[in-house]
Amino acid sequence: MQQIFSRSETVWQPLRSALIAAPLLMLILGSCAKQTTAPGSASLTLINAVVGNSSMVTNFKGGNPFEYYHANRIYYKAYSDYNNRYTQFSGTQPLALYQYPDTTEKSVPLFNLVLDLPIGSIHTLFLTGTVASPDTLFIKDDLPYHVTADSSMSIRFVNLSPGSKDVSINIKGQTGAPEVARLPYKGSTVFKKYSAGFEVPDYEFEFRDAASGALLGSFITVGIYHQTTVWAHPWMYKNFTLALVGLPGGTGTNATAVMQIRY
Repeated sequence: MQQIFSRSETVWQPLRSALIAAPLLMLILGSCAKQTTAPGSASLTLINAVVGNSSMVTNFKGGNPFEYYHANRIYYKAYSDYNNRYTQFSGTQPLALYQYPDTTEKSVPLFNLVLDLPIGSIHTLFLTGTVASPDTLFIKDDLPYHVTADSSMSIRFVNLSPGSKDVSINIKGQTGAPEVARLPYKGSTVFKKYSAGFEVPDYEFEFRDAASGALLGSFITVGIYHQTTVWAHPWMYKNFTLALVGLPGGTGTNATAVMQIRY
């Protein structure tokens, strides 16, 4: 029996080593796959709020020939980490944006820009205006840090509605001074901290015409209240922008609305 046991150990030892090595190899490969930020790069977020278009395609060569490797479609009034955030570039960076599907060598970009992206910096480029009169708002992002004991989040407010008058922002149901008294077109606030503990009711931020009080759009922070610890909290310790987009008096896809951007 002793001899049989020893032979079994001899047979299983290489297999055991392989079984141990395989998960380690997968872990190493997974870690490499997640490392997407190039050394010495900056972070750039692109937001499409240009009224009258459905999506734009990026070209980080700044013009023809088209660079399809880094090309992404960024959709109107929409945000996703995959489509809208870039961490591969820094320094003096050209950027052309074409209305989809106009990406041939004869197409003229809606925007043809040169951005200054210092290494380690974080910026957001808001694309706004209309197709007939495109506009931009380029902001350096100073993101607040949230300590564990705070159970907080931070929100800033931006007005990207072309042709809008000054906007005020309040929390529905709360009295007293508004969160923002007057925010002009292309105006932006600093990030402001809000409590985001499990017991905090969801906030409903209302964007209104500052003069008339007419409601232009609202946004509810769904998921703050009654969150469980099973999944990561969608708001706690995070930073967001709430932006008013669309055209005053617009209808359908051109109507004013409030969009959320995560950082």
